[in-house]
Amino acid sequence: MGDLLPGLQAELQRAARREVMAALALASLTREMAVLFAEAGIPLLVIKGIPLALQTTGSITARGRGDCDLFVDPSQVGAAIALLQSVGFGLSYGASCVGDDSARGRYSRFVSIEISLHRDVHNHRQWIDLHWHATWARGVLPRFQELWQRGEELPINRQLVRTLSRRDALVHACCHAAVDRYMALRNLVDIDRFERALPPAQLVELSRLRTVRKSWQAMDDAFKEKSASWRFGRANAVRLKAQRAQQQPWRSLGDGGWTVTNRLRYFAHMVNLSHHPLHVFSTLIRQLITPVDLIDPQTGDMRSIRQVVLRRAGKLRRRLEAQAESPDRPD
Repeated sequence: MGDLLPGLQAELQRAARREVMAALALASLTREMAVLFAEAGIPLLVIKGIPLALQTTGSITARGRGDCDLFVDPSQVGAAIALLQSVGFGLSYGASCVGDDSARGRYSRFVSIEISLHRDVHNHRQWIDLHWHATWARGVLPRFQELWQRGEELPINRQLVRTLSRRDALVHACCHAAVDRYMALRNLVDIDRFERALPPAQLVELSRLRTVRKSWQAMDDAFKEKSASWRFGRANAVRLKAQRAQQQPWRSLGDGGWTVTNRLRYFAHMVNLSHHPLHVFSTLIRQLITPVDLIDPQTGDMRSIRQVVLRRAGKLRRRLEAQAESPDRPD
């Protein structure tokens, strides 16, 4: 390969070093957050990232770079945001009212799962995703307290960091992969590694979860020999969805921007992640009123319900008009 593609080996080595250095920086940030929250007395789970790398590979650098994903109880969101702001993090994206003890704050926490924060350190931007629900697929995993109680602690640079148990981490990885339509092969590799490590009895139990079964189907298609069962039914639908996402990067509204068809497809995909009533209800009302619409980004003031409804209606009208005037619109 070196003769056919001169310079490729050196470029791959440079890329690998960049990933290792980014993973080490993420490990340092993860350790810092574990200490910070422990001293503040706020129960914390660190999900994905470095703990997931340790659980699946035994190495903190094996999965490369990423954001630092912190998971707290919904009742601790306001305290967690204030704590992160005290060490230089600022809100980056999401409804700024999520930590408030108000109707808007409670609504925002109910229909959304995370908010992003960032800070700049030595010309490097650090990102944190603060979660209060583990995944967009609601009703699949239990609430924070139960997940925290059965979680496990892993040493990162001599600091114990609490994360999901391996069983819960597998379910979480399956939910994460399903949300992204199995686009990222790294997510499927995580699922495959968990499947190889967990005892058979636990795998049988987990196979009853619909999200886990579908993720295993996508994983088998990516890495294993295909059986005749792939040709028919729901398994084939999962396979085709995964192939499309892997071959052509997927975005929530599909290629070509906003259309009614793309929006309905996205809504159907999100609803289909979990058939739990809580999930269906929260997904439906989130399409009607999103948390970011509750705050005026210019002034930071809360919008009234009337203002929110008028804003959403106006946005929908403009999009429909733009779609009707689009030259790509079929006759």
